[in-house]
Amino acid sequence: MKVLPADKTCINSGFLCNNCQARLDAGEISEFEIDLAKDLIKLEEENEEFAFLKDISFHKAIDFEDVVIIVVGKRDKLRITPKLMDLIKETYEIDEILLVQNTKKPRPVVEALINPYKIKSLNEIFLATGDVQFRAVLWEEDKDKLLFTKEELEELIFELTGNITRVEFQ
Repeated sequence: MKVLPADKTCINSGFLCNNCQARLDAGEISEFEIDLAKDLIKLEEENEEFAFLKDISFHKAIDFEDVVIIVVGKRDKLRITPKLMDLIKETYEIDEILLVQNTKKPRPVVEALINPYKIKSLNEIFLATGDVQFRAVLWEEDKDKLLFTKEELEELIFELTGNITRVEFQ
């Protein structure tokens, strides 16, 4: 794999260096991410069918109740096979996996989190303080169909992009 949440040596050995341990203690990475990375490396090395994993970037994984959000590199979403997704679901007893591209832009993240539903509009708001926030307007009729509540979406978008994004339904 091209990018991992922790050092490859630490992931393989199970013993974390000072840097990786500090990131784990600070909450920047999780035990789940380390376990998932270890399993993905093992699949890449031992199973020819998953050799494509050597070209994949795995940045982060967020375990959000029954849904896991996996942050991958640009264009890596297209390379990941349904068989790999099913294997991850089965191994970790996950109901749903969402793949999100690693980006600081809120639009692709919002689109991935509400898929298959669509964004009505996404606006950039310039505050008097000089800060920039975003306003994502989603369709009112999709509100009850989404996997996440308004507050959960706002929290996830912030965690994934670092941008404050207000979600509204109209």
